[in-house]
Amino acid sequence: MNFFGMGILELVFVLMIALLVLGPAKMVDVARTLGKYVRQMQRASLELPRLLTMEDEPPQTPPPQRRQLPEQPADEHQDPTPRA
Repeated sequence: MNFFGMGILELVFVLMIALLVLGPAKMVDVARTLGKYVRQMQRASLELPRLLTMEDEPPQTPPPQRRQLPEQPADEHQDPTPRA
């Protein structure tokens, strides 16, 4: 078995040194945290190809066109203010 370029004997040696340095209680917490990070990296590596194959932008629809009001002839003789 080859794990990060280390054989079984080297891996056991590294774990024994870590156990001596960290202690049994801290070693469990470190293992849990390391497991969480490994799972997150696996999820991210599985999702990366899906994200790369997605289109960069969704298809855009053209903006709605404003309707022009029909032009009304200007009546120069009519007063624009209504009288009551």
